[in-house]
Amino acid sequence: MPAKSNIWFGLVVAVSCLLIGFAFSTLAYRYHYLGVPRGDLIDRMNRELDLTPAQRDQVGDILRDTRFKVMQARQDFDHQRHNLFWQGLGQIRGVLTPDQQKIFDRDFTHPWDHHGHEHGSDEQLPSPEAAPSASSPAAPQH
Repeated sequence: MPAKSNIWFGLVVAVSCLLIGFAFSTLAYRYHYLGVPRGDLIDRMNRELDLTPAQRDQVGDILRDTRFKVMQARQDFDHQRHNLFWQGLGQIRGVLTPDQQKIFDRDFTHPWDHHGHEHGSDEQLPSPEAAPSASSPAAPQH
């Protein structure tokens, strides 16, 4: 009889795993953690809109150009965000006493060192000595 109970146990575990997997995948699709596979956009447009070869080429060119512009806008945004962040730190540093500035420079001007830079940039962050002073406007350092 122990062999029969092992089979039933294995069956219950297998069915439970399938149900749990189904539940998680359903939630992932519902909350857009997973997307429905749709294929290449140009191929879909070609299929659904019956594009001419000239239209297909134009659509491809437009999509490539748009992708480039989006990537450039993202880079510009990241650069501007970085500059604003350092301007803010410079303004904060400007209201501190010299003793506070030393601690601030040591502990607060290198956030990527302590929290990990998510984008993997090799960009050089300013050293504490190069941080903007109270008398000068906060200029971003690269």
